[in-house]
Amino acid sequence: MGNGRAGTWTVAALVGADLAFAFQQTAIVPAIPAVQHDLHASQEWSAWLLTGYLVASSVATPLLGKLGDRHGRRRALVGSLVGYLLASIGAALAPGIVSLIAFRSLQGLGGAIFPLTLSLARDLLPQEQLGRAIGLLTGAFGGGTAAGFGVSGLIVEALSWRYLFGAGAVAMAAALVALRFAPRVEERTRPGRLDLSGTLLLAGGLSLELIALTEGVGRGFAAPLVVGGFALGTLLLAAWIVVDLRVDDPLLDLRVLAEPALLLTNVTTLALGYVLFGTYFLVPYLLESGGGGVSTGPLGAGLYLLPAALGQAVAGPVAGRLSGRLAPKWLAGGGMAALAVASGLLAEWHDRPWQLLAWLFLLGAGAGAAVSVLSDLATQLVDQTESGSAASINSMLRRFSGGIGSQVDALLLASVAGGSHAAFVTAFGIGGGVATAGAATSLAIRRTQ
Repeated sequence: MGNGRAGTWTVAALVGADLAFAFQQTAIVPAIPAVQHDLHASQEWSAWLLTGYLVASSVATPLLGKLGDRHGRRRALVGSLVGYLLASIGAALAPGIVSLIAFRSLQGLGGAIFPLTLSLARDLLPQEQLGRAIGLLTGAFGGGTAAGFGVSGLIVEALSWRYLFGAGAVAMAAALVALRFAPRVEERTRPGRLDLSGTLLLAGGLSLELIALTEGVGRGFAAPLVVGGFALGTLLLAAWIVVDLRVDDPLLDLRVLAEPALLLTNVTTLALGYVLFGTYFLVPYLLESGGGGVSTGPLGAGLYLLPAALGQAVAGPVAGRLSGRLAPKWLAGGGMAALAVASGLLAEWHDRPWQLLAWLFLLGAGAGAAVSVLSDLATQLVDQTESGSAASINSMLRRFSGGIGSQVDALLLASVAGGSHAAFVTAFGIGGGVATAGAATSLAIRRTQ
C-alpha cells in the first residue's frame, strides 16, 4: 500500500482516467440520430453504436479484470486506455455504419477502466478512506458523463459527430500521460491462466443473441436466420456455462456469483443497466421526433441529458459518504426506487422542458447512488485478490443489460405504432417496471461478511 502522498497523486490519475472514459462513452448518445441520418442507417442498427460497445465491454471487462488480478491492475488499466484511444481514432475516420460499429465495439476494451480504478483504489487506500475515494471516482465518472452530454451536441452541430471521437482520443491521451507520471503503488496479484475458450464462447453467444434480436424486426422473429441466430447464441452460452464450471479459473466464476448477497447485488445491477442506458437511448429520439411536445436537435438533446449526468455526479459521492452509516441495501434500494419513479414520470409527463429536466435529474441521482453502492459492495463480498474480477463482473452485467435496454427500446420505436408517441410511453413504462423489480431485489440483500 502506497504512502499518503503517492496515494493522493495516484487517485488523481485514476480520476482523470474515469473522466476521459466517461466523456467518450456518453458523447455519442445525443448524436446517434445525426449519425443515423449521415450514414443512412436504420434505427435498429444505429442502436448498435451503444449495443456493440456494451456487448464488447461486457466480455472485455472481466477479461481485463482477470489480467489485472494476475499481472497488475495498473498495467491492465493502461492497456484499456490504449485500446480505447486507438479505437477512438478509427471511429473518427470510419467511412460507414458497419465500420463505425466495429470501432465502437473495439472501444469496449475501455469497459474495464472504471472497475479497474475502483480496484486500484482498494489496493492503495486504508479502509477508512476508501468510501470517500469510491465516491470521488464515481463522481468523476458522472462528471465525465455530464461533459460528454453537454459538449456533444455543440460539437455535432458546429462541426461533425466525427470530432466527438477526436476529442475523446485527446482525453484518453491526457489520461495516459497522467497515469504514466503518477507514483507506482504496491498491488496484490495472484497467478493463473486466462479462460480464452470461455471468453470466445461468451462473446459469440451474447453477440448472436442481440444480432438476432436486431434482425427480428425487419425479417420477422420466425425467419430462419433469426431463429437460427437465437438457437446458435443459446448453444454457445450453454457451452460457455459448461466450460465455466469445469475450468479451474474461469472468466466469470459462476459458483462465486451464486453466493446469495453477491447474486442479488448483480441482479439489481442488471435492472440498473437496462433502465439507465435504455433511457439514454430514448431521450434523443423523443426530442428529435417532437412527439412528446419538446423538439430539439443534438445540442438540445445533450443539454436535456445533462441533468441525468449531474445527478449521477452528485449522488455518487453522497452515497459513498453514507455507506459507512447506512446498510448498502437501503442506499441501493433508494437509488433504484428513484429510477422507477423517474421512469414512470417520463412515461406520463414529458411535454414540458422542466418535466424532462427534473425527471432526468432524479433518474441520474438514483443511478449514481446505486452504481456507487453496488460497485463497491460487489468487491467487498469477495477476497481482495478477486476484487478486480468481482468489480469487472458487476460492471459487465450493467453494460450488457444496458445493451439489451437500448436494443429493446430501439425495437419498440421501430415496431410499436410505427414509432409513435405510444412507443415512448411503452418503453419508459417498461423501464419503470424493471427498476421497481431492481429496488425489491436490492432490499433483499443480506451481507454475510
